[in-house]
Amino acid sequence: MAKLTSWLRDQPIKTALLRLILAGTLIAGLSIVVYLLLWNALISLLAPYVTPTWLIAVTILFVTGAIGGSLAILIAIMTAAARLFYRVKQADPLQQLETGVARIHAQDLDFHLTPTAPDELGALVQAFEKMRQALQDALQTAWRLADDQKQVNAAFAHDLRTPLTVLQGNIELLTLQKAGQPLNPDIMQDMQQQLDRINRFIQTMTHITAIHNIALSPTPISPSQLTQQLKDEAQKLAGTIPFTWHEELPAAPDHPLAVAPAAILEVFDNQLTNAFRFARTTVGITVTVGKKTVEIAVCNDGPLLTPAEQANAQLPFFSSGKAADHLGVGMYICKTLCTAHHGSFSVANTAHGVTATARFAYL
Repeated sequence: MAKLTSWLRDQPIKTALLRLILAGTLIAGLSIVVYLLLWNALISLLAPYVTPTWLIAVTILFVTGAIGGSLAILIAIMTAAARLFYRVKQADPLQQLETGVARIHAQDLDFHLTPTAPDELGALVQAFEKMRQALQDALQTAWRLADDQKQVNAAFAHDLRTPLTVLQGNIELLTLQKAGQPLNPDIMQDMQQQLDRINRFIQTMTHITAIHNIALSPTPISPSQLTQQLKDEAQKLAGTIPFTWHEELPAAPDHPLAVAPAAILEVFDNQLTNAFRFARTTVGITVTVGKKTVEIAVCNDGPLLTPAEQANAQLPFFSSGKAADHLGVGMYICKTLCTAHHGSFSVANTAHGVTATARFAYL
C-alpha cells in the first residue's frame, strides 16, 4: 500500500485519476464475476428444494441479488478508489491552501507551504508559496520604509528646532529695537544662515523621500567602464588627500553588468565625501566586481568610530559633530540605496581606520 501511495503521489493528477479508474473498474469487474459465480452456486444449491410455487420468487431473488450485489460491489470499490485518490493527491495540498488563505486573511504571513507531490496541485502550492513570500517581502519593505520615514521625520523635526529657536530669538531681539534704529548686521547674517540651513534640510528631506520611492532599473555597463567612472569621481573629490586604488575585475571586463550606475555613483560619492572629511593622510579604495555583486570598500585612516557612532552612523541626520554642510544623512542615503539595489551597506573599524563597504547585487 505504501508503494502504491508513493507511486500515485508522483503521478500527474490526470494520469493518476485515469489509472485509478481503470484499476477500480478491473477490480470491480473481477469481483462482480466472482460474486455472480458464488451467487449462482448458492442458488443452484437451493434449486432442488424449490417447488413450482416458489419458482417465480426464487427467480426474482436471483436476479435482484445478482444486480444489487454487483452494483454494491461496483459502488464500494469505486468509492474506495475515489477516497484513495483524494487522500493521496488532494487532501494535503487543499488543506495547505485553505490554511494559507485563512492565515493571510488574518494578516499572518509567518508560515511556509511545502508541495508534497510534483503534480499540478504541487505546482499550485509552490506558486502560492511564492506569492506569500512576495507579499511578505513587500509588507516588510513597506513596514521598513514606514519606520525609516518615521525616523527621518522625527530626526528632521528634532534638528529643525535649533534654527527655528535661533530665528525666534533674533526676531524677538528685532522687535525690541526702537523705531528707526538700524538693523544689527550680525543678527541679519545669523538669520540668513539659519534660513539657508532650513532650506538645506528641506532639500535633503525631498531627496530622501525620492530615494525611499525609487525603483532601480538596470543600465548595461561593463566592469571596466564602471570602475573608470568611479576612479574619475575619486580623482575629482580627492583634493589634497591622496588615495590608493585597487580593483578586481572578472575575466570578461567588457561583459555588461545589470546595475544602476547612478545609484552606485551616489553611494560612492557619499563614501568618498565622508572618507576625505575624516582622513588624516590617505584614503584606500577597493572595487570588486564579482559573479553576483559589485562591492566598493572605502577606508580612511582617521579616528576610529566610538560604539555609539557605530550603532547610529546609518541613522538619518546623525553626526558626531554636525557642521553646516554635514547634516548626517550620507550614510543613511548609502544604506537606503544599497537596500534598493538588493545589497547592503556597513561601516566598521578596521586595523587601518574606518571602512565603509557598499554591496550591490545585480538587478
